[in-house]
Amino acid sequence: MKRNSLILLGVFVSMAAMLSLTACKSKPAATEPAAETAAKPAAAAPETKPAETKPAENKPAETKPAETKVAETKPAEAKPAEAKPAETKTEPAPQVAKKDETKKEEAKKDEAKKEEAKKDETKKDEAKKEEPKPVVTFLNCDKAEPLATKKLDSGVIVEDLKLGEGSECKPGATVTINYHGTLKDGGTMFDSTRGKQPATFPLNRLIKGWQQGVPGMKPGGIRRLTIPYPQAYGENGRPPVIPAKADLVFIIELIGVVEPNK
Repeated sequence: MKRNSLILLGVFVSMAAMLSLTACKSKPAATEPAAETAAKPAAAAPETKPAETKPAENKPAETKPAETKVAETKPAEAKPAEAKPAETKTEPAPQVAKKDETKKEEAKKDEAKKEEAKKDETKKDEAKKEEPKPVVTFLNCDKAEPLATKKLDSGVIVEDLKLGEGSECKPGATVTINYHGTLKDGGTMFDSTRGKQPATFPLNRLIKGWQQGVPGMKPGGIRRLTIPYPQAYGENGRPPVIPAKADLVFIIELIGVVEPNK
């Protein structure tokens, strides 16, 4: 069998060689012209097709929620404060001496200021003493400061605005006086001798407040009497001038005692 296959293979090879030789002899030899009158057109470049661009697929980016980790807070460890010894600085002797001198100078200045302040105060006090006090008269004594004040058991308030001289007025005496009467509430004047002649009255004919407040005055003295309504004109008053239950204020100047009470 092998021998037959080899023989067949040799036959095929020889036949193929003979066919190739006959093909070569049958083709005429190509003769190129001496001069080409026209240039051959250049071979057309191969057509280039534009590359197909596929739209990029936009896929949404996957966002994963950030993991928030709670920071662990550890309590601060309290360490005991280290007590450091105070640093003592020693200044050179010249600086210490200068500081002492400045302190002494400041102390002297303070003492001088205090002495000047004392002198100013004494001068002011002396000036006040030297200033003449305004003379209290029956016409200008409405707001005068009292020299002495006392309140009687009946409620009458007696204020000495000016002290008189001579013998004291006794209860029940007949007196010559100036007076100026106002209502305590509102200050309305209801009777006065200002701009008029002084009046003469026996005290035992006047209201109780006068009978209690005038005795003890000396001629030339001025008093202010604040009289509650029971010691004045009572619950009914004296209409239309003095309303009911009206407290009264009188300024009284004692001119003289006409007939002392015996």
